[in-house]
Amino acid sequence: MVLAFLSCAAFSAFCAGKKDKTSVKTEGKVEETVAPVVQEEEKVPEVTVPDLTLNFKGLDLSTGIEVDQKEFVPAKLTLVNIWGTFCQPCLVELPDLEKLSKKVMWQRVQVVGILCDVFDTSTKGELDLAKKIIREKNVSYRNFIIAKNTPWLKGIQAVPTTYIVDSKGKVVLGPIVGSRSADEYKALVDEALEKIKK
Repeated sequence: MVLAFLSCAAFSAFCAGKKDKTSVKTEGKVEETVAPVVQEEEKVPEVTVPDLTLNFKGLDLSTGIEVDQKEFVPAKLTLVNIWGTFCQPCLVELPDLEKLSKKVMWQRVQVVGILCDVFDTSTKGELDLAKKIIREKNVSYRNFIIAKNTPWLKGIQAVPTTYIVDSKGKVVLGPIVGSRSADEYKALVDEALEKIKK
């Protein structure tokens, strides 16, 4: 699993310093990943699951059309991938997410991306970069840009970070931290589908 770490002060900056291995717990499974070494006097921020049912408003990156919570209603599940234009692991997995979006469509599951470093107030240059990436990676699923203070970005310590949510925006699985293959994401989608059956 590969991660790009975010600065707590700015989404577009990497955390500086030496790195060490640590464990991240995701839905009862402990997975090894890479994290910055924290100085003894520093406090490690807690990873919290944000309330994704609130205050979801933004713009469709491709069309500029406003989007809100209703975007999740037609699907049983939505895989929400939070990524950054600066994040190489994020860019590498975009084709896998595109492949996944085609594979799970028949299950009424959709894939959407949310940019963590391009916002509704971003400059044209930043928006153009994001659009160029989407175009060059042949991504057809929708990507959204949202306000900096949205709950969807609260507590995000590294990208890519992914949530699988139901039609109300309630988290079924996640946070899933780090890049995955299409097959690995498909297995997680199937697990989430089983969960909402219960």
